[in-house]
This record gives sequence, structure tokens and C-alpha cells, in this order.
Amino acid sequence: MTRYIFAGVAAAALSTVALSANAAVLVAGTTGVAPTAGVPAGQGTLLASQALSGQAFTFAATFNQAVYLNTAGTLDFYFQVIRTGTGSVSSQEIRSFTISDFGAYLVDGYASGPDPDGAGLFVAANNPTLANGTASGSTTTFGRSPSGSVVTVEFGANGLTGTENSATYIFRTNATAFNNMGTFGIIDGSTLQGMTFQPMAAVPEPATWGMMILGFGMIGAASRSRKTKTTVTFA
Repeated sequence: MTRYIFAGVAAAALSTVALSANAAVLVAGTTGVAPTAGVPAGQGTLLASQALSGQAFTFAATFNQAVYLNTAGTLDFYFQVIRTGTGSVSSQEIRSFTISDFGAYLVDGYASGPDPDGAGLFVAANNPTLANGTASGSTTTFGRSPSGSVVTVEFGANGLTGTENSATYIFRTNATAFNNMGTFGIIDGSTLQGMTFQPMAAVPEPATWGMMILGFGMIGAASRSRKTKTTVTFA
């Protein structure tokens, strides 16, 4: 398993970082929530990115994804679907995509039409119902499964045809570490699946493990030193 851990970010951030009150907050069981337009403040530093391409029965597509460490010390996950052509059997519009596993984390949802950082994988949205590169006029909605693990982006009337590409969807979380063991699924009459970035619990640094082991040892030694000697006398 590939792990990405960031030293210097306090583990307490998982419970103390407050997500934006103005964003589309995705709690477990969310359905039909419109994304907040634009890039969230404090975009921060690009940590990892990748583009995966493939062909399903009814479309061909590329899935762009990236992870940013924002200025609050937590992670933002970026995703974009680019329809690149027809499938191996027929051609249908792309209606939605899913990402997982986000089950243990807070999630805020945004949509940005142009490339969020001016460079890199993400390109300006060219779906004609998007206005001025924002979510204005879009019918796209977010959902989240009852367990919270799966986040869904439903395009609605913004389904991708031809070689259209979606907006860039940004999910701000309270996670401080991630791996590439998550899954995505691009869906219409068939499904294209692959591996994606997902949040994960931070693992203590080696020095932290050492301090924890030393602490347990000291507790054990103190416990042994407090034991009292018991003498049994038989008549």
C-alpha cells in the first residue's frame, strides 16, 4: 500500500479543523446538493496528481485527479472527467462518477470551471451549460452514501457527450494524510473504474512511536514498582 504522511501537521487537526460554512457540506446520506462555485480559499500546495485513461463499452474517458495540502493543514481532493470518444460497442453520454472511500471524514464540495491553479492536468470546462467557467447554470449535484464512504457527482443535464469535459470538482476534507488505494467509477451505460486518491488516518512518525513505546515501558515499570509483597503464614 502506498502511504503519504505529512510531518508537522498535528494529528489533532482531524478533530479541530472547521470546514467552510459557505461550502456545500456533504454529510452521510446527502442527496442532490449543488456544488459551491469556485476554488476554496487557501488552495495550498500540490502534493500528487495523475491522469488515468480507458475505454468502456459506451465511452472512452480520462480521469484527472490531484491532492492539495491547503493552508489550514488539511487535504483537498480534485477530480475531473474528460470524455475522449466512443466506447468499444456504442456511444452514450457520461452521466456521473463516484469516488471512495471518504467515510471517516468531513467533506465540503466545490466546482471550478477553469483550471484551478492555472497549470497542470485540469482544463477549462467545455460543457455548454456551464456559464463563465463556474457552476452557474449547471445542473450538477453531489451526493454521499449513507455510510459516507462514496461521494457521487451527478451531471444531470450536464452529461458529457462527444469530447466534452466536466468542471473540476474539489472536495475539501479534514484529513491530513492520503493514499492511492481508493476507487473511482465513471458511469453511463457502462462503467470505467480505476484507482484514485483517498483520505486516510495519519500514522505517527518513527520518533512518535519511540516516545509511545518508552511511555508504555515507564508505565509498566511504575506499575511493577508499586506491587506490595504479600506474606502467607500457615499455622
